[in-house]
Amino acid sequence: MPLIVYDLPNWVLGLALVLGWVVLGLGAQAVFPRRWRERATESDRNVALASLGVIATINSLLLAFSAVSVWDSFGAAEQAVSREATAIAQLARTLAVYGSPETRLARERLRGYGRSVIGKEWPAMQREQPNQPTLDAFDDVYRTLGELRPANGAETVLVQQMWSEANELLTQRRARLAASDGKVPTTLWVVVLVSSLLTLAPVAVLPVTACSRSAIVVLALALGLVFHFVAAMDRPFLGAERVTSEPIESALDNMQRWDARSVAGVGR
Repeated sequence: MPLIVYDLPNWVLGLALVLGWVVLGLGAQAVFPRRWRERATESDRNVALASLGVIATINSLLLAFSAVSVWDSFGAAEQAVSREATAIAQLARTLAVYGSPETRLARERLRGYGRSVIGKEWPAMQREQPNQPTLDAFDDVYRTLGELRPANGAETVLVQQMWSEANELLTQRRARLAASDGKVPTTLWVVVLVSSLLTLAPVAVLPVTACSRSAIVVLALALGLVFHFVAAMDRPFLGAERVTSEPIESALDNMQRWDARSVAGVGR
């Protein structure tokens, strides 16, 4: 789906897709040659209905596969963001417990990385573009950790834990970036679109009655709703139902509160 589609309100996108399929369905019935419909025998109509059943079954499987695929991708994106926020919080607390003045720079750089993710990398992900400043900020965190020199056994254990948490942060960062690239392949979109159009074709053979028109409208409504779901969830970080940076923002707020309490404790 074009990126501009995700700037629309969710209800506008849904209404446009549903109405589009209704227009396609009724239009197909309207343009179908009248003489062919009049020449169609009862046997021909039975064949058309049987074909409709087969095509509808195949199309339902394709749509179900697409819906499950985008839902899994959306869930993976939410999970990656949540786990990245947890990794930031864990590393921040370990740095605070370490207690050395050397970790102040590491905490500040970790905070700068989180802010860069929210302010720079998030908009870049939505435009499907990389963001070098955020990657540089992440590398700075690693470099600062490499400069720590533990003075005793307890600090050595904490430094080892920091590296474990930093590596977890790297893993979840990559998972988030991979999720931002996830989308329904163009080939699958084309196959599902053509299959859905073929689902409407056999109905056009039926006589033009209130019943046949109602059947087309109901079928088109169902197709439009499923297409709306797939389109709305196709890009996890775009649209009204997008994954937000709220977990990372919360982790940064917790860092701020932890620092404030630490300063207050030193003052007392």
